[in-house]
Amino acid sequence: MTNVLRWIGLLGGFLVGGAVLFVLWASSGRLPDEKRAQIRTYATFPDTSTPPESLTVTTYNVGYLSGMTNNEPVVRPNHLFYTNMEQVVGFLQRAQPDIVAAQEIDFGGARVAHVHQLDTLAARLGYPAAAQSVNWDERYLPFPYGRPAVHFGRTLSGQAILSRFPIRGHVRNVLPRPPQPFYRDIFYLDRLAQVALVDLGGRPLVVINVHLEAFNTDTRKRQARRVNDLYRRLADRGIPALLLGDFNSTLSSAETVASDGPAGPAMQLLLEGTGLQAAVPPDAEITSGATYPASSPTRQIDYILYPPSVFRPSGVHRWCGAPNPPSDHCAVTATLRFKSSVGTWPGYEALPSLQIRTGEQIRTGE
Repeated sequence: MTNVLRWIGLLGGFLVGGAVLFVLWASSGRLPDEKRAQIRTYATFPDTSTPPESLTVTTYNVGYLSGMTNNEPVVRPNHLFYTNMEQVVGFLQRAQPDIVAAQEIDFGGARVAHVHQLDTLAARLGYPAAAQSVNWDERYLPFPYGRPAVHFGRTLSGQAILSRFPIRGHVRNVLPRPPQPFYRDIFYLDRLAQVALVDLGGRPLVVINVHLEAFNTDTRKRQARRVNDLYRRLADRGIPALLLGDFNSTLSSAETVASDGPAGPAMQLLLEGTGLQAAVPPDAEITSGATYPASSPTRQIDYILYPPSVFRPSGVHRWCGAPNPPSDHCAVTATLRFKSSVGTWPGYEALPSLQIRTGEQIRTGE
């Protein structure tokens, strides 16, 4: 009897040890830290010494081109991703944005048939450069929960900025994480404020691409304060900056309570003291501005935010895809005309740090 108990104990210890080793292996990424933020160059740039008179920009949470099945425990055939890629390529060919801010874009992981979606879009659309920020690097991601056939497996995903103009700098800012059990946290993605320094005729334009926390309200508010601090430091130096992405929060007063609770929505905290305006105004024709869910949009959580002292928007439109949306979000595109010559903008010497500061630094003004 004693031998039987000993063997049962050894077997139990072996199983527990194996499970621990598997979790440690599965949750460990393969990229070194220096590879998590990259500027990728695909082609030579045309003559960019003369700045344009306007910019067309798009923000799009592409949902790794999984359509309306995003995060659902289903097996996705490879042709789903190929078909959705064709839809998105066609849309961007028609919209012709100079800058695209993408969220939930994959860089060759198992869940997207090992297609590097950023490189594919750049090649198909002729973008010379992109900034790539990784926020999910797992050797094996056992999500969605359930049978292994629906697991994401090897996952390499994040945010990206495609640009027709040179990218002179790139910073991957990791935002605060939500409190959660260790077994969830170990596999949870980083929420980022990705910052790209785009060169327009020798002058800097800062593009901030965000994907804020979706599930924890207090964490989303903490993230909003950090992004607000970064933008205001840029504005204090007179540096033109665009803030765009998936905010998982809304400006619509009708949806404030449902989105962020009565204590104050994250979007209000993010915009406080910035003067930023949304290219698609809240509460104005909400049916045309709503961006989620793409199959029948009811909430506007994807925004292009711009300083009205620098830009004047025109030609704003939303695209959700048809007949089957390639993502569970809609894309937003706007043409932004310059109110003054780019040559009058501050130069690179005026730039502050593009790093997000901690809460303590924000309080003390460091």
